Amino acid sequence: MTQLVPGANIALPAFNVEIVVTQQNSQNINADISAYLLKQSSLKVRGDQDMIFYGQTQTPNGSVRLDQIGNASKFQLHLEKIDQDIEKIAITASLDAPHTFATAGTLIIEVKAAGQLVARAEIVGQQRTEAALIVGEFYRRNQEWKFRLIAQGFNGGLKPLAQHFGVEISDDPAPAPAPAPAPAPAVSLRKVILDKTNNRVNLTKKAGGFGEIRINLNWNQQAKPASTGFFDKLKGLKESRVDLDLGCFFELKDGSKGVIQALGNCFGSLHDFPYIQLAADDRTGTRAEGEWLKVNGQHWNQIQRIVIFAFIYEGVANWAATDGVISLHVPDQGPIEIKLQEGNNQLRMCGIAELQNVQDNIQVSRKMHYVAGHRELDQLFGFGLKWKAGSKD
Repeated sequence: MTQLVPGANIALPAFNVEIVVTQQNSQNINADISAYLLKQSSLKVRGDQDMIFYGQTQTPNGSVRLDQIGNASKFQLHLEKIDQDIEKIAITASLDAPHTFATAGTLIIEVKAAGQLVARAEIVGQQRTEAALIVGEFYRRNQEWKFRLIAQGFNGGLKPLAQHFGVEISDDPAPAPAPAPAPAPAVSLRKVILDKTNNRVNLTKKAGGFGEIRINLNWNQQAKPASTGFFDKLKGLKESRVDLDLGCFFELKDGSKGVIQALGNCFGSLHDFPYIQLAADDRTGTRAEGEWLKVNGQHWNQIQRIVIFAFIYEGVANWAATDGVISLHVPDQGPIEIKLQEGNNQLRMCGIAELQNVQDNIQVSRKMHYVAGHRELDQLFGFGLKWKAGSKD
């Protein structure tokens, strides 16, 4: 394993490569980690598809994919799939105003090839006045790929950085549609973070409807339970993982109500009633992308409300260690994030957000209600369902 300093490079012994950028700070300031595929002739992107970030997490052919895991951002690169006219892949970090990297702590960079750690580096933010960094770059040289650590500051945040690499950025709100066919939309960098002070956002229905609405739950899958005392070790609790489950209550406009979750195998259906589906249940703790709920936005006019929840099915309740994040993805709109930053470790269930149908638009409200279980959350939101003990087996 090589410890890299700025300007140093390393040859990559395999085409299957990962780069993980982990943020270490005590102020809960999170940088956005992005990648840009740069054309040989111009060192600019060929189009919006060559920018990989929170709003567009993979290339069309799957050669580069971004996964967010707690405070770590992981790019998976299949270098053999990179188009021949791409010479470099730049990895960057950026902060929203007014933050700079002087207050954002340290970035830990790890590069793996074929699953083996081949390089590591640290970029210390202290005394840096920039709001963006070019972390490093993968580049072709004599028919092989290499990685170079750059650690170069860049004035401005994500928008000027993206424009520097040739990405066309749209400004919100979007202009009214013209009578003539409009060109393909530019990349939107608008990410909404719902917290205690900004707890609601409205999404307006467009002419083509909402499309497939995707809701992701991701968390620190290495999280340990809250208690690690001697008797916990005897009971085997110290090394157990927390199984954090995603689910929702739903109510349709015809009065139908129910629950979508892995417990009781209530996975739902995307194309039939109730037009909501749990894509998978991760009980292994190894799926980097976490768990996904999908909502058929073409049938949003039939849905009255959805309450999204997370439930600790196995392991000792320790919400603080999960670094849990819910992200809502609607086509042609920036993602919405809600972080599970607080919580009572005696309570295993959290009602995170409510999606309400308001004149066929979507109103997303942050809730963050921690309760003992399903029955209590049901009572809190007034669904009136009947409950009995169940399992996922």
